[in-house]
Amino acid sequence: MKKIAALSCLALFAADVSLAQTQVDPKYEIHDRNRPLPAVIGPGTSSTQETPGRAPSDATVLFDGKDLSKWQHKDGTPAKWKVENGYFEVVPRRASFIPANAFGDCQLHVEFAEPSPAKGQDQDRGNSGVFLHGLYEVQVLDSYESKTYADGQASRMSTVNSLLR
Repeated sequence: MKKIAALSCLALFAADVSLAQTQVDPKYEIHDRNRPLPAVIGPGTSSTQETPGRAPSDATVLFDGKDLSKWQHKDGTPAKWKVENGYFEVVPRRASFIPANAFGDCQLHVEFAEPSPAKGQDQDRGNSGVFLHGLYEVQVLDSYESKTYADGQASRMSTVNSLLR
């Protein structure tokens, strides 16, 4: 694994399931063979240490390893984190950022790598997260062999308490 200083996203995409046809078109009868078929979606592939995986054919790729053009800060300015060698990395004292386009129901796929060698303990060790709808956080934390609280482990979903008050 490459040595990096923070969160590394090799593939980040969201498949917008709201694009799927959810209403039956009234001009077609039930089981009408003339009704248009849904699009065939090509599956994604898994990543390896050497090669990032491929997103499903209907995915909106939010980070392709080259730039953060599909991301912005909450005030609409471009995201200012470091992009290098296929990953992006936190820049100290730079605000978090959000996708330039809003998503409703979606499937989210995130790949990340933690600093190697690990430094620090508990929540001070490779701590980040993916926030969903401003209410929930999927924890991205190097919790391997590092004691932390039970719902603070990597990939644990938690409610962002400060936003619910």
